[in-house]
Amino acid sequence: MKIDFRKIEVKDIDGGPRWKKVKDENGELHPLEGVPEVYDISKDLGNVIYNNTPDLGEMELGREIYRNGEVDIDAQQAVVLNKYIRMGLVAFIQEAVCPMLDNIINQNQSKS
Repeated sequence: MKIDFRKIEVKDIDGGPRWKKVKDENGELHPLEGVPEVYDISKDLGNVIYNNTPDLGEMELGREIYRNGEVDIDAQQAVVLNKYIRMGLVAFIQEAVCPMLDNIINQNQSKS
């Protein structure tokens, strides 16, 4: 399954979609309903993996995420990414990404 780590949609504190914010003519920020706020975690995740792994394969996965952003992830890679995301990224990013990775892992297990 492909995941674009440059376009991760996150939730707000109430669990609903977090909308992109725009400034009005007075410089105040207002949510732009219907336009989700997205985060590019490709560089951060790539760096977390690169700087913490003892494994060459994992290091290459980190480089691929860093360079390309969008990566085709298999179940084995999803397990690895879950570990590094939980280790080095904030909770609201974990909440957005880890369920996608768990889904990849569970799809693979149901095929077995």
